[in-house]
Amino acid sequence: MRIKEKLSFLVKLSHLFNKKERLQLAGIMAIALLTAIFQSLGIASILPFISLLMNPDIIFEHKILFWIYNFFGFQNVKAFIIGAGLAILGIIVIGNIISAMAIWLQNRFVWKKNNALSTALLGKYLSLPYSYFLTQNTADLSKNVLSEVNILTISFLMPILDIITGFVIICLIFSTLLLISPLSTVIIFLIFFMFSGVIYKSGFRRKLKARGNERIKANEGRYKAASEAFGAIKYIKFLGRETYFSNKYANHSLKFSDLLAWRIIVSLVPRYFIEIIAFGGVIAFILLLMITERSIQQIIPVTSFFAFAGYRIMPIMNKMFMAFTNLQFNRVVLDKIHKDLIENGYEKSNAETDSEEEKNLRFESSIVFKNLSFSYSGSSDFVLKHINLKIKKNMVVGIVGPTGAGKTTFVDIVLGLLTPTEGIMEVDGIKITDVNLKGWKHNLGYVPQFIYLSDDTITHNIAFGFPDEMIDMKRVERVAKISNLHDFITIELPERYNTIVGERGIRLSGGQKQRVGIARALYEDPDVLILDEATSSLDGITEKSVLKAIENISELKTLIIIAHRLTTVKKCDVIYLLDNGSIVAQGRYDELMENNLQFRAMASELRN
Repeated sequence: MRIKEKLSFLVKLSHLFNKKERLQLAGIMAIALLTAIFQSLGIASILPFISLLMNPDIIFEHKILFWIYNFFGFQNVKAFIIGAGLAILGIIVIGNIISAMAIWLQNRFVWKKNNALSTALLGKYLSLPYSYFLTQNTADLSKNVLSEVNILTISFLMPILDIITGFVIICLIFSTLLLISPLSTVIIFLIFFMFSGVIYKSGFRRKLKARGNERIKANEGRYKAASEAFGAIKYIKFLGRETYFSNKYANHSLKFSDLLAWRIIVSLVPRYFIEIIAFGGVIAFILLLMITERSIQQIIPVTSFFAFAGYRIMPIMNKMFMAFTNLQFNRVVLDKIHKDLIENGYEKSNAETDSEEEKNLRFESSIVFKNLSFSYSGSSDFVLKHINLKIKKNMVVGIVGPTGAGKTTFVDIVLGLLTPTEGIMEVDGIKITDVNLKGWKHNLGYVPQFIYLSDDTITHNIAFGFPDEMIDMKRVERVAKISNLHDFITIELPERYNTIVGERGIRLSGGQKQRVGIARALYEDPDVLILDEATSSLDGITEKSVLKAIENISELKTLIIIAHRLTTVKKCDVIYLLDNGSIVAQGRYDELMENNLQFRAMASELRN
């Protein structure tokens, strides 16, 4: 079972890298190997150098040293020792330079991967169908993009690279030690691996994984609490509920902080045991040499060699233990990101390509709904039931009905945000599917009841989602005039069209936001304009002026108006009355007032 888990973990990790990134990883590993070679050379050179210092005559007794002495033409022993010292120093310096380069490349790779993953995850979320967001908390999605990807790269991917790099270095150092002092090396490493095995088998690994799961939930709670607090700031200030939301955040934040502190403490504890084993081992080794009555010339070089090896190995081992705890603690993040980025079974559909069929899908004649029904995923209740209607080009159509009648769901289907559970929608006899959906959307303008405004200029909120070089200011001003917004912008706003509206348009009134939304919908000159309670926030005078402006272009556009105020649909060519998901009546305003009790009652309620 554990082998399967490991394979699954490696497979999931490999899915996050493309071919180029795998080659970059191989390059990082190659530099790590080079670092390990120089580290080993540096350690291996210590023993002969100390021996040389203790007994300079060894130059003339050792064939290789004597050959080097003659080959480089040294004149005396002192010059040879200085040359040897400089050579060893050179090896150590080069090794450290390569090590620093390896660290730089490793960090650069990880942070670039952080950018790539967070961008890809945001792109994946944005590519998912609208229905996906009906069951998700946007604070949780933001948390994954902004926080969990950071955890995955910095506290998961980085530790993996640290473990691999450390393992390569220690293997080469171990091989060097083994060649020079086999018995002592085996004893020290056996003690160390026994200690590691005790930690691994103690439930330490399972606890880290469980606490890592708790950390994700606590972090999710933090993001949700902060999002709710700022999203409802006006009501919170009015009701005086600051303490409640502050405490709600604090509870999750405290849990999150405690878990991170626990992980750090756990990762540091093995360090002290490693130091005890390392220094205790060196002392024990010295005592052993003394007991066996070795000379000081034999004891000092060997102990210096092991001490220097320990000096090199200890930081690596400490780093590897910290990496291991980070790896286990944050492993659940890999599962989370892999699931959202790779496993969510939404592939890029043909709707996201630019086929000729999409470009050429124009609305010329009529939109027809045939036996259309809809129910939300997981629900057996139908929100819309057997809708059959036809909207001809340049018609003004009203959709009215009580709350919960299915009006907004119907609009979402027209917009292509939801797919009918049963039945079809046709445009000029062509069934709307994933293949031509994007082409159909090019014909639509949409004004929702609640307008989202970004913390940007009036211009960028009208030409929403367009970069500066693609914005047509003449068109911006034209649609602002149609929306009865131009005079307000040019007379009352200090920077005119360059005025920043504030977060969610906080510096504008409800009616002004609504008019920006109408201008935005008109900016791309759509054939079909859908207004979903779009004038509900406007005062009577402003509503009349906006409707009059829209009326002026209605001969060139098809209007679908979802309305709460029945006066808004008075001039519609046809009005459909929805109730409980079905069309219960249709006709012109006067006809429905005369022949339908429910419609008449709705009009009477609004007048009162």
